[in-house]
Parts: sequence; C-alpha cells; structure tokens
Amino acid sequence: MKKLILLAGLLWIGISLPAQNLISFGPKVGWNSTRLSKDYKDYLQDMKSGFQGGIFFSLNLDKFYVQPEGYFSLKRGTFESSIEDPFNPAGSLNVKQTVRLQTVDVPLLLGYRLLDLKLAKLRLWGGPVASYVLDKQYTLSIDGVDQSERISRDDFKDATWSVQFGAGLDLLMLTFDVGYDFGLDNFLTIRNLNDLSLKNNVFFCSLGWRIY
Repeated sequence: MKKLILLAGLLWIGISLPAQNLISFGPKVGWNSTRLSKDYKDYLQDMKSGFQGGIFFSLNLDKFYVQPEGYFSLKRGTFESSIEDPFNPAGSLNVKQTVRLQTVDVPLLLGYRLLDLKLAKLRLWGGPVASYVLDKQYTLSIDGVDQSERISRDDFKDATWSVQFGAGLDLLMLTFDVGYDFGLDNFLTIRNLNDLSLKNNVFFCSLGWRIY
C-alpha cells in the first residue's frame, strides 16, 4: 500500500512539474497615471493617478511567453487647450476637460526572457490591448463656463485599442512590471466642437503573484 501511495505521488509530481513550467496564472494589482493626448500644439496636461487589478495567464514557450490578461482599470486626467473661435477668427477659446473612466482592459502580450535564473527572471514584453468602457464621467468648460451638456453618449466610444510595452522582473512567485499603454484611437470625439478628440496614454506599475 505504501509503495502504491509513493508511486502515485511520484507520478503526480512528474505530471505537475511540466504543467507548472508550461502555464502559470494569478492575480495582479497596480497603480497607473493617465495622460490625455491630442493633436493641437498648445496645451497643458495634468497627469492623474488611478489603479488597476485583475488576473493574468501565461503560456511559457522556452524563453518566449504569451500572456493574456484581464483587469479593471480606473483612469483619470485633465486637459487644457486653446482652440480657434469659429465666430471670431482673431480670437481663441480656452477649453478645460476632466475625464474619469472605468474600463475593462484585455491585453494580449508577447514576452521574452532576457535573463532566466533559478530565483529571478528579467523580461521584456509588448502587445495590443482592447479596452471596454464601463463608466465615464466627463466635464467640459469653455472660457470658464460649464459646457458639459454639449457632450452626448455618442461622443464616447464603447471600446478602444492601444499598445502596451514594458519590462518585468519575476522573483520567486512574485512578478513586478513597469509599462506604458499608448492609445491608438480616440475614446472621445466632440463632433460639435471642432472635432476635439482625446486619447489615453497610461504609465503603470503592477505587482502579481503566480499561484500556479
């Protein structure tokens, strides 16, 4: 009986070790700072802090790995600019916007391990990200007058695309990542205000725990 138990234990170890080398997953949390970008030359931006949290799943292929993720993210930012006044060609309008978005972000990352030691691994990674808007809060003021009613739900996109890139360090079961999320398309286009548009650019740091 003891031999059978020992044999079963050895068999389980033999099966589980390759699986642990092949796949891993776990939770991760992080801090982010959002910067709103646009195409106008003269502008001021205020980076706002937010947070993110979710899960990751890694498929390990020697030095390369594929890692889909899913997490909730809070992104905030303010933006000030001057645009031409359509009713006064010689003048301009001072525009201030404040944005608060709650999104579900789904990255699909491809990574490469530059350094692979027994206790520590250094990684580089990048890939596309789909962001789905759950909730949005937006304010708009023009020359100090609240004009938020000029924004409709049709001015917001329900989903946007971006590209992430960054570096990470694995230490035992913990993962540390620093990255940048570069927005590819506008999440807000104000069609009745000279086509004013905004993109999300997000710097973030995250901590994960590989539970398998």
